[in-house]
Amino acid sequence: MFLLTCIILAPVNKHFAGLPTPWNSSDPNVPELMFGRDYYLQEDFWLADTGDDEVHKHDISYLWAYLVFTYVFTGLIIYFMRRETLRIIRIRQHYLGSQSTITDRTFKLSGIPRELRSEDSIKQFIEKLEIGKVESVTICRNWKKLDELMDKRTYALRKLEEAWTVHIGWQQKSINAPVETTHSEIQDGDEEREQHEGDGLLGENHITAYENPRPTTRLWYGLLNLQSRKVDAIDYYEEKLRKLDESIKETRKTEFETTPLAFVTMDSIPACQMAVQAILDPLPRVLLAKLSPAPSDIVWPNTYLSRSSRMVRSWTITILILILTIFWLIPVLALAGLLDLCTIQQVWPQLAKFLESHEILKALVQTGLPTLVVSLLNVAVPFLYDYLANMQGMISQGDVELSVISKNFFFTFFNVFLIFTVGGSLSRFWPILQKSVTDNTVIAYELARSVRGLGTFYINFILLQSLGLLPFRLLEFGSMYPIPLFSKSCDNKVPLTSSESPKP
Repeated sequence: MFLLTCIILAPVNKHFAGLPTPWNSSDPNVPELMFGRDYYLQEDFWLADTGDDEVHKHDISYLWAYLVFTYVFTGLIIYFMRRETLRIIRIRQHYLGSQSTITDRTFKLSGIPRELRSEDSIKQFIEKLEIGKVESVTICRNWKKLDELMDKRTYALRKLEEAWTVHIGWQQKSINAPVETTHSEIQDGDEEREQHEGDGLLGENHITAYENPRPTTRLWYGLLNLQSRKVDAIDYYEEKLRKLDESIKETRKTEFETTPLAFVTMDSIPACQMAVQAILDPLPRVLLAKLSPAPSDIVWPNTYLSRSSRMVRSWTITILILILTIFWLIPVLALAGLLDLCTIQQVWPQLAKFLESHEILKALVQTGLPTLVVSLLNVAVPFLYDYLANMQGMISQGDVELSVISKNFFFTFFNVFLIFTVGGSLSRFWPILQKSVTDNTVIAYELARSVRGLGTFYINFILLQSLGLLPFRLLEFGSMYPIPLFSKSCDNKVPLTSSESPKP
């Protein structure tokens, strides 16, 4: 496509560039495509009536090159996409045939009726199909209570580690004094470690060797938690961790309610593929088999959500996305209005007059500012859509990422491209919309001319994305920049030597 453009289209465009057409005319005697002006086509020429009994004749036969190459480029894209798709399918089938992991032999079974919500019932049902043997069945249950206890335990453990770290303080052996150990000392150290392996965090006869007081935490109690007192943080979180461990052990003994979702592992990959491709039940949304994602990719808290809950979440997020799409019209149209001085003149005449007298500011406002703000929107909006997609209740993180991509594509195409293109020439679109009732093709012509007028913006936008923002995304700058700061803060701390250690 690049070679065809350089060899054919570029010389044609260079030779005929600047000639007046119905869509681009700088000659005052040649009318633009406006209502109330007379023009008509005759063979490969267009004739314009200027109103002074004179007809101008202009050759537009070169426009056929753009029409022809639009279809040529479209055909090339379809051809290469089809060829690459077939190649990916062959590689995927070859890859799947060479795999034998548990994930490749496992499929997800959803919509399980209540009479089949047990491991034995599902195993017997699948094996009756005679497509292979079932190695294991994991039916999902409502583990919400257990998950909440595990979250509380994780929080208590982190707070205990934090309090213990604050109590110990910063200590590091001096690197200038090498320590030599013998084989007997290593054996004695291993034996001592084994003897104290079951001791508590601080030991039975722990005596702090540091002058700093033990860390404390504030405990709220009483009516509406209005009273408080300070307690020892290490003892408090250690006791809280012990109680949570006992609660978790007791909770695991209970029988949790089953959900209509299970993961079935077959004895071979072909058996798994046959189960996925088969229709297991004639009723819709019942016993649907799909390839299972990897265990690390599964969002386990969403597995015990009911189907109605997931549908309500999905529709709620969809409606919210539509509301956000309407909301994005405000900043996008405001930015698009900066590209057209006529629009600025209608909304803010003083600003338009000020920009006309300052060429540099006018260039920055009409080129740099819209490009920068739209690029920042493209960076920030996916984070919001990622949060909304995670709230939809999808089973796997891969489905969440696909949802984010589709939402972001809709925002980029509709708000950034379509609305920005319309808003870039908003002052001319209102009369066009009024006249489009009788002629619908006028909107297409006006959109085409608007895209041509926004060429500078799109060139700046593409260059800023490709040369400015995408390299920073590849560098993972957000994850890398704190490392030098943390390294510097650690280097500034002086390690305690044996002579500087505080006395007990």
